[in-house]
Amino acid sequence: MENSNENIKFGICLECKVREGDSSEKKLYQCPYCKEWFCEKHIEPKLVITWNAIERTKDPILKEKLYEEWRKEGGHPCSVWTMQYFENLEMKEREEREKFLKALDKLEKMEEINLYTKSSKKFSKEKISSKDIAVVSILLLCIFLILLNYFTAARNITISLFILLILALIIVIFR
Repeated sequence: MENSNENIKFGICLECKVREGDSSEKKLYQCPYCKEWFCEKHIEPKLVITWNAIERTKDPILKEKLYEEWRKEGGHPCSVWTMQYFENLEMKEREEREKFLKALDKLEKMEEINLYTKSSKKFSKEKISSKDIAVVSILLLCIFLILLNYFTAARNITISLFILLILALIIVIFR
């Protein structure tokens, strides 16, 4: 942490006195967050949080971050920095959530477009061509001629028409 000459003085570091029983005078630096004075070892801010509070945290990612902060050597508990830490964490989570939702919206739009194009492709595949209509018509006429031949005496004409329709069917199919 950078400090100008204005933020340096000589005195007793409160963290050294409380944690280590060291009451010697040292070069002290002012914390830019809480404005308290600490030695070089304790100038870095740490979270003000208890072990029990970390244990009760349900989010495993946040829990790991809190453990990591807890384990840091040196530093001093700083309530101002703790508030900023959680505010920044909340802003980052909000930004990540917004990015995720935007990506999800894009994905949903892409799926809608894909579904639309797939359904339109299915529709175009299911279109009935004029060739299909001709084949079905010729088959229906053949069936009609067979029935006509069975029930009437005009067999020669019916057989001739039947042969012509079969030829027409072959031409349409192999065209």
